[in-house]
Amino acid sequence: MPDLLGWAVLVGGALVGSVVGGVAGFGAGLVLLPIIAWTLGVREAAPVLTITMLLGNVSRIWWSRGEIDRAVTVRFLAGAVPATALGAVLYAGVSVESLRWVMGGFLIAAVPARRLLLTRWLHIRLRHFPVLGAAVGMLSGLVVATGPVLTPFLLAHGLRRGAYIATEAVCALGMHAARAATFTRLSLLTWDTLLVGGALGSVMFAGSWLGRRLLDRMTDRAFLLLVEALLLVMGLQFFVVSR
Repeated sequence: MPDLLGWAVLVGGALVGSVVGGVAGFGAGLVLLPIIAWTLGVREAAPVLTITMLLGNVSRIWWSRGEIDRAVTVRFLAGAVPATALGAVLYAGVSVESLRWVMGGFLIAAVPARRLLLTRWLHIRLRHFPVLGAAVGMLSGLVVATGPVLTPFLLAHGLRRGAYIATEAVCALGMHAARAATFTRLSLLTWDTLLVGGALGSVMFAGSWLGRRLLDRMTDRAFLLLVEALLLVMGLQFFVVSR
């Protein structure tokens, strides 16, 4: 369990992360992942973040619940749920040192990957989403926060603003639920994990509401540049974490 300072850092990170996620549709998990790893340890990062993001995505879905693209979510989750479970099994057997490199490398690589995938030649049809779900789900089992990878594909399919945020949140919720079930079977979820993750997830309801209010008041370019800077800093932080 975190001490008083640890709780302050975690709650602050959850609030900031949920505002980021409410505006951009991704970023909440990316903000929290290195903070949880620094506060509680790399091994505990994925289980705690899984519970936190379960609640956090429920809040994002609630504020945009009328704009979910059900055709996309059903097809994506058909591939993502079993692949996420398999990725979570692999996570349980990976060493802490390897997890540091996988998580840190993923955050840093997310910046050029997002830019590359946003090029105009990328065209995504409904038939592509089961395969996309399997690939993203496998990655989600290892690093939890895969918003920057999924985002360009949803945008390329034509989803925007509320529809994009709600659909991404439902897809993420399905992967978090599959990972939580797998972690439970592997005894990686403890009562302390549930308490910390549940507390942070509750904080995210307020941040998601605020993020939704800010959605129409920020330029996409300025905000995405800020998120990319955070990705680089947080990714590098994993290479110096020793817990």
